[in-house]
Amino acid sequence: MRRFLEAVRFFIFSPELVVVLLGLFANTCYYNEMQRLFGHSNLPDEQLKFLTTIPVGLCAWSFVSGRKLLFPDKDKYNVLQIWPDYWRLKIGFQASLVWSVIFAVSSILVWFGDWKHPSPTTWILFFASLAGSALSSLSIYNAQLHVEEETSLYKGPK
Repeated sequence: MRRFLEAVRFFIFSPELVVVLLGLFANTCYYNEMQRLFGHSNLPDEQLKFLTTIPVGLCAWSFVSGRKLLFPDKDKYNVLQIWPDYWRLKIGFQASLVWSVIFAVSSILVWFGDWKHPSPTTWILFFASLAGSALSSLSIYNAQLHVEEETSLYKGPK
């Protein structure tokens, strides 16, 4: 039960959820303003369409970097796996990975949208998927740096 509650905590209390909530808030409260702002935009649709692949790329990077996070190269003595709170690190990584997949899927939905005449919802989903996937990748990268730093300081069994 403790692990489940920890997983819920990692998932709910995250900057990625703030991005989702801000996107929902903007879509609900500022739809008309967004329509006026982006309604007459004449941006090249092919370039914007390919920007939607960034969250998918960041999601793929997150999957690959998970091995480095959970099994760092500098951890010769497997200290990280023996660490009593290792399960919390795994749950945090898995929560970030779930968010990364959510933002990748939302960017794929945006990819199939109408880019000749995008709706405000399309723009909000586009920006939310970019910001959310960037935050998710940055949190994984930050955790990876901290883990590598701590494991490199370990001098071995005494």
